[in-house]
Amino acid sequence: MKTIRELLKEPATRDAEPAARLRQLFDDGTIVAWLHGNPGSGKNRVLLDFEQQVAPATIVTVDCRSVEPTHSGLARELDAADGGLDTAAARLSALAERVYIVFRNYEVFRLADGWLRRDFLPELGANVRIVLSSTEKPSAGWIGAAAWHRHFAVVGLDDADPEVAAQRMLDEVDDRALRALLEDLSVVRRITRPLLAALCPETDAHAAWDALSRLPFVEQQRDGLALSSVLQRELASRLQAADPERYRELQRRAWRRFREQLKSATHADLWRSTADTIFLIKNPVIREAFFPSASAPFSVDPAVAADIDEILDIVSRHEGAGAVDLTRLWWKHLPSSFHVVRDPSATIVGFYCAARADEPGNGWMRFDPVADAWLQHLARSAGAAHPESLFLRRWLSRDAGESPSGEQAAAWVDIKRTYLEMRPSLRRVYLTLNELGPYAAVATELGFRVLDEATVPLGDARYFTAMLDFGPGSVDGWICNLVAAELGIGHDRLLDAATRELLLDGQRIALTPLEYGVLSMLEARDGEPVTRQELLEEVWAQGDAAGSNVVDAVVRGLRKKCGDHAHILETVRGVGYRLQAS
Repeated sequence: MKTIRELLKEPATRDAEPAARLRQLFDDGTIVAWLHGNPGSGKNRVLLDFEQQVAPATIVTVDCRSVEPTHSGLARELDAADGGLDTAAARLSALAERVYIVFRNYEVFRLADGWLRRDFLPELGANVRIVLSSTEKPSAGWIGAAAWHRHFAVVGLDDADPEVAAQRMLDEVDDRALRALLEDLSVVRRITRPLLAALCPETDAHAAWDALSRLPFVEQQRDGLALSSVLQRELASRLQAADPERYRELQRRAWRRFREQLKSATHADLWRSTADTIFLIKNPVIREAFFPSASAPFSVDPAVAADIDEILDIVSRHEGAGAVDLTRLWWKHLPSSFHVVRDPSATIVGFYCAARADEPGNGWMRFDPVADAWLQHLARSAGAAHPESLFLRRWLSRDAGESPSGEQAAAWVDIKRTYLEMRPSLRRVYLTLNELGPYAAVATELGFRVLDEATVPLGDARYFTAMLDFGPGSVDGWICNLVAAELGIGHDRLLDAATRELLLDGQRIALTPLEYGVLSMLEARDGEPVTRQELLEEVWAQGDAAGSNVVDAVVRGLRKKCGDHAHILETVRGVGYRLQAS
């Protein structure tokens, strides 16, 4: 006869009800099921039960933590980089008579939520069913999309106490040294062998890796190890409260490692390093833009022909007839540049208009005085070959106009997806505002600067231009620098990105656009040689056409401005230049 002691040691019987509910929903006609619950609520357990119940159907799992939230990122994940998502859709649909695609950790894929819902999922075969597993509830786009009403369902799990769940996991670890190691590693989103060595150099990295891999709450991924999110958050919170200096030092060590990864990352691996870096950010402006922490009350979709009247109505509410006419101009020539923001009832409550500066046949932009000012600035600062730039022509909310609002925040999250799609070639963003005041502090912090020469009068209003130059590292380098500033790294930087001035001996020295570009690229390479060819391509955007002598001329001018510190611009014979510490 069994004793109670023996019964207590037996594993608890799993409650398969949520998994059975998922299976029944699909049997009843659901195509997409959204499974949500906060960390520790048991989503992974439910998915495991579900996969066992639908066997032998084919299961394809996408861990969104490792996937760049763009078309190309998902195509690479689905092994269809060459053929794109159309090829991926056809391949997935042909796998079996019934195919389930499970998107785990979907909350970090929110940048791609709109086009996944609109463009990719509808192209899958009728034999495919989708599970979106997230810590958050569905976005407004799913709730308000009439086409999905009969085929979309939500399964919510009971909330769990994160602190209790985390403590239960820690109770399984008897080794105090291993507990301390887990606490140190909680500052990062994933653990790799090089990162483990960088964060905990005094630890035997090989033995520590093996010990971590055996823990039941550590997931082994193809690109590293991941702590349970509920444990990671709880341990990071405890460490930051108990030893903020230790917490900050571990973040700095991680940043240095990520910076090295970014220097050598291929385009396919770039997102992982960038996502690792973003994870260190506490600045809500950046973190929320890439990893929203809550369900979006609005959805953002490409505008269609039926939307133009409402877009024009929003413009007329807040701006004059001239702005309405320019909106019509953009719609006539480039309707694809418009995106509308909808509330949960599918009502349009805002819009934004954005396009690449080098759109084919963009001569019509000269008839828009704002866009024309931007094109002129590009020509003056970079010559005939413009650095790849994004023109954020306008955003407006129906109720708040250009003022900060939830609608605007939703638009900016969608715009960040364009940042990722255009990188690593994206160099600049231009945008226009009627009122600079509400945005001045944030814009300066992010590196935007006002272009006085691009201010345009239109009717009774004046439109100001703010421009962000990401620098030679594009979006990824910009993010890396923002994290460095937040962590207090690099206070001895030579350049003030906001004013585009050289900082030496407490003095501010004005720089020409070309001088700033050269110094910015040299500084970004952190003491490594930069060839004249690279400088021509990145700063002049002209390659060999400009001739290396123009680079030498700019460097001579910079050395003159540096005075006693001219030696920091070192010539590397047969190569180019590098920046030495002053």
